[in-house]
Amino acid sequence: MIRGKNSIDEPRINDEIVGYDEVRLIYKGGDGENHSEVMSLDEAREIAEREEKDLIEINQKTTPPIVKLEDYSKYLYELKKQMKNNKKPSVTLKEIQLSTNIASNDLLVKANKARKFISEGDKVKVVLTMRGRELSRRDDSKKCLYEFIDMLSDISVPEALPRDEGNKCSVILKKKK
Repeated sequence: MIRGKNSIDEPRINDEIVGYDEVRLIYKGGDGENHSEVMSLDEAREIAEREEKDLIEINQKTTPPIVKLEDYSKYLYELKKQMKNNKKPSVTLKEIQLSTNIASNDLLVKANKARKFISEGDKVKVVLTMRGRELSRRDDSKKCLYEFIDMLSDISVPEALPRDEGNKCSVILKKKK
C-alpha cells in the first residue's frame, strides 16, 4: 500500500491473483489498440510471462474478473498521475484590494493583474475599502470600483451587483462565456 497524500489501494498482481477459473484479459495489440479476451487464468499468466509483463487485477467484482497485461510500475505511475490531476482545484478566488483615492496608473496595474487571473480561469474578488468621509459618500466612492469593472468588461462579467459590507464594497468577477 502506498501511503501519503496520494494514497492508492494497490491491486493484486501476478501470483497474488487466485481463485478464478476464467478472467478477461485486456492488453494492447500490435496496432496500439486495446483488446479484450476471455481465457483461463493459467493462459493469462503464460502470456504475461512470455511478454515479460505483469498481470494486474483491475476489477474483481465482474464476471469474469478483469485483468490487464502491463508493466506494473508504469501502471502505478499512471494512477498517481491521474490522482494528482483529479485533485487540482478547478477555480480559485483571487482578491484585489482597491481604495477610493487610487491613482489611475495604479488602477490600471491592478486591472492588468486581474485580467491575467481571469484569463487563467480564476475568479477575482475586487474589494474597495472606504475610510472616514468616504463612507458618507458611498456613491462617489464607488466610482473607482465601477471604473475597474468597466476596464475588464471585455473578458469578465460580475457575478452579482457590488455588495456593501461595513466599510467595504466587494464584487466577484468571472470569465465571460
